[in-house]
Amino acid sequence: AVPGTVQIGTPLTHERFLRRTRGAYGPRVEAGKHTLPGHKTPLEGLLLTGDFTFPGIGVPATAASGAVTANTLVSVGDHNRMLDKIRLPIK
Repeated sequence: AVPGTVQIGTPLTHERFLRRTRGAYGPRVEAGKHTLPGHKTPLEGLLLTGDFTFPGIGVPATAASGAVTANTLVSVGDHNRMLDKIRLPIK
């Protein structure tokens, strides 16, 4: 951003730059009537993640969606073993 300027995001901004229908976030799901889409697709090796999939809209839910998808690819145990191999520096 340029000092002294203000950037504004509106539904029209989201529609244009994020390709969201009418600037919407995630799908509209009525409680008890529908469920959010899962992570798997009919195409082998193609998984979905984000606010349009389970568990839904918002930063925590979207992060959880990424974790679900990642754990579909690699088990939590394998993930931990990989982290042990690279040994991140202690701060």
